[in-house]
Amino acid sequence: MGRARTFFVPAAAVAALLTVSGCSEDQPAAQATRTASPSELARYTAAPDLATPEQSPTSSAPAECVKTTAMSLEKLTGYLKELPSSSGAYKSRGLTLDSSGVKFAPEAIQRPCKAVKVKLARYWVEVEKTREETAVSPASYEYEYKRISVTSHKVGPQDGTVPDTAPPGGSDCQGSLSVLYVGEDIPLRYLPSNLELIDTTAPAPVEVAGDGVLSALYVSPISVVSC
Repeated sequence: MGRARTFFVPAAAVAALLTVSGCSEDQPAAQATRTASPSELARYTAAPDLATPEQSPTSSAPAECVKTTAMSLEKLTGYLKELPSSSGAYKSRGLTLDSSGVKFAPEAIQRPCKAVKVKLARYWVEVEKTREETAVSPASYEYEYKRISVTSHKVGPQDGTVPDTAPPGGSDCQGSLSVLYVGEDIPLRYLPSNLELIDTTAPAPVEVAGDGVLSALYVSPISVVSC
C-alpha cells in the first residue's frame, strides 16, 4: 500500500459536501451511484493495422500514418501526448482518459500505422482519520494507495473507446486514482502526495510524475466524516 500521506480537507469543501449530501456527523453520506455516459465512438474489437496497399495506376495514395514500433519511450510518450484530436479544438488530445474511459480519436493524418499498447493502473485512495477535531485544531487525515488493477490495452489506428476503463467511483473515505501510461509500471512513490477532498465526485485531472505517463484522473471521496 505504500507510505501514508497527508490528506487535505479544506473547511469549505467539508461544508459543501455535508450540505450536498444532507448528512451530519451522526449520519454519514450515502455512497453515490456512478453511471458512465454512453460513448460517442465505436467500441474496440480488434485494432487492425494500416497496411500500405499495393500501388497501381488506379489505386489512391495510402493514408499518411506514423510508425511507432521503433520509437523510444520518450518519443512515444511525446507523440501520444501531442497527438491532436479530430475535433479540431485548441489543445485537444487524440488519446484521452475521461469519465467514460480511454478514448482514441486523433486527426486522420497523424494516426499510428499500427495499434499502440498502453497501460491503465487504477488505485483506491483510502482515507483514515488520524486526529479528532478539537476546539483549536481541525481533524487530520492520511491516505494510502491500494492497487486495484494494472491492465494493458491496444488503441488505434481507428477511433474507439476501450471498454471497462472508466475511473472507479468514490465512496465514504475512499476515492480513486487512474493513470494512463506506456512503458514500465509507475512506482508508488511517484503517485501524488497532495490529494485533497474536493466538492465534486467527477474525475479531476492530476499530475503524476514518471516516464511514460500520459494522463491521470482523481476521484475524490464523497465524504470523510465517518473515517
